[in-house]
Amino acid sequence: MKKRLGPSDRLYPMPASLICGGTMDGADACAVAWMGICATNPPRVAIALRESRRTLELIRTTGTLTVNTPRADDAAVADFFGIVSGHQRDKFTESGWTLEPSAVVEAPRIAECPYQLECRVDQEVPLGSHVLLIAEVLESHAEEGVLDATGDKVDVGLLDPLVYIAGSREYRRLGEKVADAYTIGKTVG
Repeated sequence: MKKRLGPSDRLYPMPASLICGGTMDGADACAVAWMGICATNPPRVAIALRESRRTLELIRTTGTLTVNTPRADDAAVADFFGIVSGHQRDKFTESGWTLEPSAVVEAPRIAECPYQLECRVDQEVPLGSHVLLIAEVLESHAEEGVLDATGDKVDVGLLDPLVYIAGSREYRRLGEKVADAYTIGKTVG
């Protein structure tokens, strides 16, 4: 039997991405779990940010942002980027993490994150507590050490991305592979 829990803002797990806005001369980043891919062609992400975030202010100045995926071992720094206000503190100076220029957009990338997306904001949708940014992905970057044997795709086991568990407010890492998508379903029926 399942228990009714009422309306919920939770999916399990959620990404624990660091969204960066601004320029190499002045940037901020914040931890964001409320985001995901929302289109394939062209590729787009949807990101929900609170209006009060300095990162959102900086994204609006250039119309660009980067999505940076931290490793599970970097939970402390990722959490720091989420709990500290960029209005009052320089998160990069205090964390020791560094910026690197993007290839296509003005917003910089976070060098310590092994997978990154460069994006241009297409739309902003006010949603009450948050603003939804819909952004086209113009470029992606991956450290060679997280690529599969072909060198063309990210191996999520090597990436070891940090994920967020809403409700319990936990960070975790992904588990083992259980099947191949678009293949295992052929065994049913």
